[in-house]
Amino acid sequence: HMSSEDTENLFGEERYLGKNVRVFIAKSSRLGARPVGITFVLTAANIPLSKYISIRDALLSINHVVVGYMINALNPPLRNHRTKAQNVRDVFDELATEMRGVDRFDIVGHSVGGKIALLVAALHNEDGALRNVLALDPVDQSPVEFTNQNKAKNLYLVPDADFTHNVLKRTNITMTYTDTGFFVKADHNGRAIHRNNSQNTKLINHRNAGHMCYCDAGGKISWGSVMKMADNGSEERNKKCKEEVICILKEKEKSKIGKGLKSAGKGMKGGLDDLKKDVDKVAKGGMVSMMAKSLMKF
Repeated sequence: HMSSEDTENLFGEERYLGKNVRVFIAKSSRLGARPVGITFVLTAANIPLSKYISIRDALLSINHVVVGYMINALNPPLRNHRTKAQNVRDVFDELATEMRGVDRFDIVGHSVGGKIALLVAALHNEDGALRNVLALDPVDQSPVEFTNQNKAKNLYLVPDADFTHNVLKRTNITMTYTDTGFFVKADHNGRAIHRNNSQNTKLINHRNAGHMCYCDAGGKISWGSVMKMADNGSEERNKKCKEEVICILKEKEKSKIGKGLKSAGKGMKGGLDDLKKDVDKVAKGGMVSMMAKSLMKF
């Protein structure tokens, strides 16, 4: 009988980085595969990393180093989410010194892990090192930080003033929402966060899928029963939404413009239009030809 501790090791190599943060790191085993990026996978509260192998494999297939971080929502008891967000940034900073040529990172976070991913974007991204966030049905609860009724209390996902002029340092933030998790209040889900940050985030509608649809089933624990308890998504819809996420991740490196988020409704054209607007803004500063040359690379 494997404990969840044992199954974590299936995800990758155990390491302690940053302020003694326990992560599991997976790298492509393909010969000569040079990593082109680093992506963190942040789990739902206390769900083992072994439930995210499909997401890990999609990222390995595009030559990303994958850093699995199981979110223990009980420890530390105070400032849990913010501590975890700081940990992610610390771990990246340490890994970046080991990996030549990788100076930006991505995060895929699920549930509370999605919220922590957004905290990294809001609090630890002054230099624009965070390239993409995919927050899967994020839960902004206990504490509420993006969706307070009193808007003055909220954190916002705005690009930092220092690099808003630099398209190459833009952080792309995409969220999904399912509307089905019995503990995910509609006032604090991805759609609510997006409503307060609509200029700087994209939203994908996964309504009628279950909150746990992004996880892999199977394993020693009967995850089926856990998921049914937490969910009322239809099986077909669950499968479709999970496949869509895998697709988005695999497309991430291929179509750098629009970040492969065709399903977000805007597609390639929307991505290019956004870029054009940014380039127009920058053109006033006479940087446009340099920008144009580098656009295809970001």
